[in-house]
Amino acid sequence: MRFLVVASVVTAVVLGVAKGDTPLPPSSKTTATSPNGRIRAVSDPTSGTEVEDLTQHKVLWRIPDWYRSTFVANDGRHLVSQYDGLNLIPIDFRNELVLLTFWREGRKIREVRVGDLFPDHSILLRTASHYLWRHAIEIDAQDRLKVQRVDGRTFFFDAATGKEIKA
Repeated sequence: MRFLVVASVVTAVVLGVAKGDTPLPPSSKTTATSPNGRIRAVSDPTSGTEVEDLTQHKVLWRIPDWYRSTFVANDGRHLVSQYDGLNLIPIDFRNELVLLTFWREGRKIREVRVGDLFPDHSILLRTASHYLWRHAIEIDAQDRLKVQRVDGRTFFFDAATGKEIKA
């Protein structure tokens, strides 16, 4: 019985990693909603990214660029954009590769790079064509970005400053 459980887990991980290496879809409009549901970020490849207050039906601020993945804070002032490759980074990456960018009302306030999260590259998980760097990522009700690294370690970042919060 124990063998079947272990085999099932290994199979799920292998299939997840294999699926993770499929090409990304073409650029298209993406949306992200704050944990409280009042703020929405809409990122459009043709017009950039705008953060809007859904209760007041108004745009709060804009960024001229498109992002495949964003996380917007409850306050409507802060947004985090994620590396375009999502959870996969190229085999020939450099420590300077930006994984997360923190924004305040359209101005960049901080970047988190591969070297910041992975001083030891052996933590990264090799896939067929990339490295897997994270499992899960979300913004919580306290406006903290929660990142579960590939080794299971969880990091919290303050969306307002981009600084790591020691849990």
